Amino acid sequence: MPKRNLSDASVYAAADWLKLGPVADPSTREKMIMLAIEDIRDVGPADFSPMRVCDRLGLKHPLVNYHFGNRDGLIAEATWWAYQLWSKNVVDSIQKAPSNPEKRLRAFVVEEAKWAAKFEGMYLLLQHPLASFDSQILVKERYQKEMEELFDYHLALVAVCVADLRSGKVSSVEFDKDNLPRTLSLTNPGAVLTAGHIAWMTHGFASWSAGHHVSTKSMDARAVKNLSVGIAKKTYIDLIVKVAKGN
Repeated sequence: MPKRNLSDASVYAAADWLKLGPVADPSTREKMIMLAIEDIRDVGPADFSPMRVCDRLGLKHPLVNYHFGNRDGLIAEATWWAYQLWSKNVVDSIQKAPSNPEKRLRAFVVEEAKWAAKFEGMYLLLQHPLASFDSQILVKERYQKEMEELFDYHLALVAVCVADLRSGKVSSVEFDKDNLPRTLSLTNPGAVLTAGHIAWMTHGFASWSAGHHVSTKSMDARAVKNLSVGIAKKTYIDLIVKVAKGN
């Protein structure tokens, strides 16, 4: 069953908040957003309760409307906050990997699955926004441009890995979303198209890592669980690398 984190967040210290985001001394509004992410992570968007967020902080419930307009507004801000955390994880996974295109690509896939497993319901909301339709209208109105820019950045990083795997080169990945290698799509359109394919494959792999699956949860009780799941994951990552190489 999903876990419900009902700890008293009013006594959180800097170290506790840094587990939930990059802000050691968050404002009340930021605390509410981070706890909303934690709640959505644990129970999913359908059962998410902004009242539970307030209770954990010792706040009056009307503060949800004060800061966010309503429940959907809080989910929208939690979605954007989590999207930025997810984006940073994607970038770090490639830029901090060894200077080897295959190791970079494998690190990207592995870290994507780890992030999804850590954020569970929040990851699924990011990738399947219709789980909370009204809040996603707000996300689109407020943050669509920024989210598209970040996703283009991710694709460019993966595309560089793909191009390097096929050419034998090791290119720099130390660029940011405002300085993308624009010529890549002209000089190597196949790498760009493959990067999109890999993004979809990785999304499926990560979504499986994030969920509570009725059909597979009994594997936890099987002696071969670690062996079978480990082999399945390795095989799928190997397949992604083959796609990147053009095999």
